[in-house]
Amino acid sequence: MDSTMNSTRFSIDRRDIAFVQKELLRVQELTRLEAFSGFTEQDFDLVVSEGIRFAEEVMAPLNRAGDEHGARKVDGRIVTPPGFREAWRRSSEQGWLGVAAPPAFGGQGLPFSVAIGVLEGFYGANPALYITQMLTVGAAGLIVAFGDAAQRAAYCEKMITGRWGGTMCLSEPGAGSAVGDITTRARKTPEGHYLIQGTKQWISGGDHDLAENNIHLVLARVEGAPAGTRGISLFIVPKYRLDAAGAPGPENDIATVRIEHKLGIKASPTCVLEFGARGECRGFLLQAENQGMAQMFKLMNEARLVVAYQGLGAASAAYRNALAYARERVQGLAIEAGKAQQGKRTAIVDHPDVRHMLLTMKATVEGLRGLIYAVAYYSDLARHGPPDRRAHCHDLVDLLTPVAKNAGADQGFEAVRLGMQVLGGVGYTEEFPLAQTLRDTKIASIYEGTTGIQALDLVTRKLRLREGAPFAALLREIADVEPQRARGPSLGQAIAEWQAAVNLLRQAVGAVANLAEELGPRQGVFNATELCAMFGDVMCAYYLLKSALIAEERLEALAGGKQPRRIAGENEDARFYYNKIKTAEHHVFQILPRCRAVAAKIQSRNFAALEALL
Repeated sequence: MDSTMNSTRFSIDRRDIAFVQKELLRVQELTRLEAFSGFTEQDFDLVVSEGIRFAEEVMAPLNRAGDEHGARKVDGRIVTPPGFREAWRRSSEQGWLGVAAPPAFGGQGLPFSVAIGVLEGFYGANPALYITQMLTVGAAGLIVAFGDAAQRAAYCEKMITGRWGGTMCLSEPGAGSAVGDITTRARKTPEGHYLIQGTKQWISGGDHDLAENNIHLVLARVEGAPAGTRGISLFIVPKYRLDAAGAPGPENDIATVRIEHKLGIKASPTCVLEFGARGECRGFLLQAENQGMAQMFKLMNEARLVVAYQGLGAASAAYRNALAYARERVQGLAIEAGKAQQGKRTAIVDHPDVRHMLLTMKATVEGLRGLIYAVAYYSDLARHGPPDRRAHCHDLVDLLTPVAKNAGADQGFEAVRLGMQVLGGVGYTEEFPLAQTLRDTKIASIYEGTTGIQALDLVTRKLRLREGAPFAALLREIADVEPQRARGPSLGQAIAEWQAAVNLLRQAVGAVANLAEELGPRQGVFNATELCAMFGDVMCAYYLLKSALIAEERLEALAGGKQPRRIAGENEDARFYYNKIKTAEHHVFQILPRCRAVAAKIQSRNFAALEALL
């Protein structure tokens, strides 16, 4: 074990996070906006640095124990694994739950595109713990957005500072993604509150011992409401009712039926909750009746980007584990030794197949980081940027959210799978972290809207907004990467290849729209998932190539006329920038070509799966 300890230790790629934030996106310029004028660039750097340290030193060491112990139901109460309560307390005291939340309610108020440099690490370090933290702040955000003054005062600061937890209660045993089918009922009383009755399932953080109270945001149907999603309302339903002083008082008729026994994120208490078994569960309406779905979608859209960086955090950790192991693990001779059995054995990092897997992981991680951080940056500008840019940035967030969610979830999981392959047999054991990471990450493509649901959202809604205007705007936005900007011929060729993929994407989007018009909606969405994945590949390549152009400039300045590869072997910064260029090239020539396969599927107009008698 001693020779492989580095590959079992969790660490975060500080250097690449700093590059994406400060060199690619230039988040320091957000300090010019009124909303962030109280911060300096040094403030941003300090928060990200300290947050990463907290993830590595406090959250990560609990991850394996959380997997081994899991969350348990004991004497009717939920007990979290050893150390989780202390980590929650420290996180709350240091303000990490509300790192991007409004200062008026106890948050730090940082831009999302800065905070994500911390939050990616939290998810990578301990996804089971972070899920509960994330949903607490998300639920509080709904009350900030839609609650009245009394509701905001009663709940928001206590949730954002971690004194109380929070959940999103949407799914039911008979209504998962089909939210319009929910049967949970709400009956208004003369006193003004509502009595809630129904069962909710798959509720992350549904009950736990981390906080004094747990505030559920519950979707329910008021008596006489319209059918389907139009008749759904959203209610604040606390685990403990509040007394006259606003403190937790008597229990609110909410029972934890059970904890789900899951493949991964075992320390996350995913619960089945029964509301109102005795007819005494009180709920408090948010804003107005029959507005629940529109309200809940605010949290769901934010949560989808969070799930995207769950995949990113897992993939980044897997890459760093696999690279450390490959550098340490000595096995076999270099391929150029031929059949000779003599000579020095080599580390597996030198074997071409292993190098291919490692650079594919690196390209996946860095492409995802560019895409996901960019969506966070656009969301900052959509809320707080120059007024004439806000609508454009809002369109880009809407369009790219399902793309980022699917890319992060699916490609993040694929990167973890490759990391296990690099480790070989030991990767399949529980002694190394990748087995748990693989199990924990699979959920990303399932919750907050499955991969297929995200693709449907993209194809049937986002690409059709205003007759495709947001998609056209995005194509103009990414036209700044051109071959003539490259200093080296190989990067210029890579950009030309990427431009061809952009054209394929444009054609594929048009072809799918034509299928829907000519043959019907089923044919129009048949390849939606593949189209969404193609979109993600094109966008990840864009951010990698944009990064490579920056890296070329930096490398040229560092080289001072020397050969770039030579200076990269002598200088750590030069090595970083040199590898940025090679990573982009690898993505374009080894990953991006799968776009041609997607285009061929769409052009085939074959719908055997729709015609088969299954």
